[in-house]
Amino acid sequence: MNNQEFIKFAAKRFGIDEYVAETFVDMFAESLQELIAAGQSVTIDEIGEFKPTPLFSNGLNHGNNIVLASIAERNMVSFKPSEKLTKGVV
Repeated sequence: MNNQEFIKFAAKRFGIDEYVAETFVDMFAESLQELIAAGQSVTIDEIGEFKPTPLFSNGLNHGNNIVLASIAERNMVSFKPSEKLTKGVV
């Protein structure tokens, strides 16, 4: 399911206009991105935990290479689903 299909599903499921559903999805995504970029973990009981994790957890020997040094400092987003989200999923 892509973004637009999800918006249509949510709008129909909750009986709201697609524009409103799209606004909610956009607000959620932007807020989550902002918090993760700031280094914060976000836990939503029904969904799970999103948290920034170092791309290279053991570091990266960059040998004073500026490009590698900048990559070594990057984070990725890790996600741990909640029990509610995975209930009934094998």
